[in-house]
Amino acid sequence: MSSLKSFKRSWLVWIWLVTVFFLSGLIVNSIQILLLPLWYISHNVFRRVNAVLCYSHWAMLTFVGEWWGQLDIKFYGKKEDYELIGKEHALALPNHRSDIDWMVGWILCERTGILGGTKCYMKGFLKFLPVIGWMWWFAEYVFLKRNWDSDVPVLKKSLEQLNDFPIPFFLGIFPEGTRFTEAKHLNSLEFTRSRGLPELQHHLFPRTKGVAITLKYLKDVVPAVYDIESAYPQDSNPTMKHLLGGGECEVHLFVRRIPIENIPCGSDEEVSQWCRQLFVEKDKVMSDFAKNGEFSAERVELPRKKRNLIIVICWNILLAMPIFYILYSLLRSSLMVSVPTVAACLLIGYFSVRVLLRFSDTKKGSKFGLKQNGTKESPKEEKNGIHEVKKMD
Repeated sequence: MSSLKSFKRSWLVWIWLVTVFFLSGLIVNSIQILLLPLWYISHNVFRRVNAVLCYSHWAMLTFVGEWWGQLDIKFYGKKEDYELIGKEHALALPNHRSDIDWMVGWILCERTGILGGTKCYMKGFLKFLPVIGWMWWFAEYVFLKRNWDSDVPVLKKSLEQLNDFPIPFFLGIFPEGTRFTEAKHLNSLEFTRSRGLPELQHHLFPRTKGVAITLKYLKDVVPAVYDIESAYPQDSNPTMKHLLGGGECEVHLFVRRIPIENIPCGSDEEVSQWCRQLFVEKDKVMSDFAKNGEFSAERVELPRKKRNLIIVICWNILLAMPIFYILYSLLRSSLMVSVPTVAACLLIGYFSVRVLLRFSDTKKGSKFGLKQNGTKESPKEEKNGIHEVKKMD
């Protein structure tokens, strides 16, 4: 093992990275709180400033994939589609297969200059995550409880607020509702077979309610929907832990722009039918990858930028002096104070790393879509062409 790889896999180095991540995030959070009065003066001025603040912190996460780890992303599609990302409002409909799908999506946004304007539908509890969750809240991410009655007002309010968003946004929705696993796939197949619906071999059957209400409110705001498909070779290890250790990971990303005028948005039922057909097409694209080891579309060059690298270097320099000064002061104090304090800091850092890695681990992921207590969670019968969730005996 090379000395560089040993360095990247050191727990002390990981603790340092997490410490810088949290402290820089707290600085950004503090600035966001101080700027809150600006929201009541001008929403759009606050949004422009906040996008820069968010990017200054989120760039640390894309840095892990692009510069620290060896994440090799191969882009496919039409060059003209990629050129429009970051220049227009857009809705993105990706598949969901790995721990790092979010990072791959963020790197796409990083390289197209729209990372500060990203949005996503997320589980409600995530807004309480220290630093990153608070930042998502400031960035107007949409937090849902997976209860349709309580989520509808939240979605309506959030989507209406995007009507006058001053910079291009990139709103991501995972129609599958959860990460793909074999157990969840079997449950999805059981449902589609029982209803005579198309069977998907590489995706979970889409839940279309979120897509339908989103297009209902944004059809006059977003010029296009981006179909995004990520695929990983069998020997890839797409995990945060692997990337933090400087490991190699290959991912293939197919992007297709669908103009909004080509999408039937007249009713929820039309959107539902379109979304299901989209996933049939996505399944064919993934089958092509499974057969050939690559997508059949044209390769697109989308080189990495140095912005996130520069930002990470700046944060480390900015925080290194106060951190080392505090450590130096502690070490100069009595052993009764310094030893327990330093040990406590190391333990907090260690467990913070463990929590972050566990949070991103597919094996520790959501049970949404799995059988529980003798029941299985499957989409309900369609009502107006929209899927719901129910428990089936």
